[in-house]
Amino acid sequence: MVNEVSFNCEDAWLNLFVGGDLYPVQVKTLMNPSTCGTFFRDVVKVSDAAIKVRGVQWETSPNHIKYRVDIDRDGLLFRHVLQYLRNGKQTSLPDDTYTLEALVGEADFFGLEKYREMLKKKLWKLTGKRQYYACYSDSD
Repeated sequence: MVNEVSFNCEDAWLNLFVGGDLYPVQVKTLMNPSTCGTFFRDVVKVSDAAIKVRGVQWETSPNHIKYRVDIDRDGLLFRHVLQYLRNGKQTSLPDDTYTLEALVGEADFFGLEKYREMLKKKLWKLTGKRQYYACYSDSD
């Protein structure tokens, strides 16, 4: 059963269940204005009265994990996405082009445009491929 749960503060914790991996995260991390993507803005609604989280599993989740949001994505790649949500521009990026290209797809899914640009710049620097050039700037 999918529900909507209300919290009184941004310090509340959610459990993101991504590709079989569980990631406990604070609501304020997901809603950080400098890193928040469109996916989490659709799931978490903040108002003066309360914070509402759509798509929360409670009774039907395995092991009855409290406040669980299921996301059908790659759990290992999500580690990198969560690192970006927590650290923004200070996030370290992998040097593996395969992982970087996969993360571009994850950034697209979660609507993380700034992260996507960071990944493509790194891909341009590693590969020199023209397809990544549009996001590159000499000032970075």
